[in-house]
Amino acid sequence: MPEPEASPALRRPASEEPRTARTRESLEAGLLALLRDHDLADISVSALCKQAGVHRTTFYGHHRNIYELAACVYAGVVDRLGTVDVLDQRGTGKTVAEISTLYVDAVRLILQHTREEERVYRALFHTGTFTGVLADNLARRFLLSLYVWQGYSLVPPVDPEVIAAFLGGAYASWIEQWVLREDDDVEAWLASLVHLLPDWWPREGFPAAA
Repeated sequence: MPEPEASPALRRPASEEPRTARTRESLEAGLLALLRDHDLADISVSALCKQAGVHRTTFYGHHRNIYELAACVYAGVVDRLGTVDVLDQRGTGKTVAEISTLYVDAVRLILQHTREEERVYRALFHTGTFTGVLADNLARRFLLSLYVWQGYSLVPPVDPEVIAAFLGGAYASWIEQWVLREDDDVEAWLASLVHLLPDWWPREGFPAAA
């Protein structure tokens, strides 16, 4: 199974101790190495710890099981692929159309990645908990974009956190349906998102529906 093009390591929190960071990075690297030749369901904690050079006790100090680790790693990949550097885009002279296109390009990357890694994502979605993990990350990502759109007076008078939570959950389910389906037409699935976004959300950058 090929690794995602973007490095799957999560960004280190500012407060994370170097030792904790090294352990996390070793576990993530070990998991990805094992996933090249094994399905997620076939990877044991013992095998992962041997691959990563980490003691079992240390592993359980960070995660309850392999699926929880994988959920953190792969939700982090999606989060990073969905990251668009729009910090104060209003001050850089970018138009609504330009920013919208950046967002659409990020979603395209997520769809391509999740299709390439569909075996892992299908296993994660079947756990029944990954959708919630993904939704939380996506909600935070949507909240950042809402702050950008507020600068263009596009967001209705509703609490942005409420909107972000709603869109995060819906978007996570949309990605789940994409992963579970057999169709691999990224552009067609991306075009379908136009019909699911709020009416006020900019449409620039989306491919035309077939």
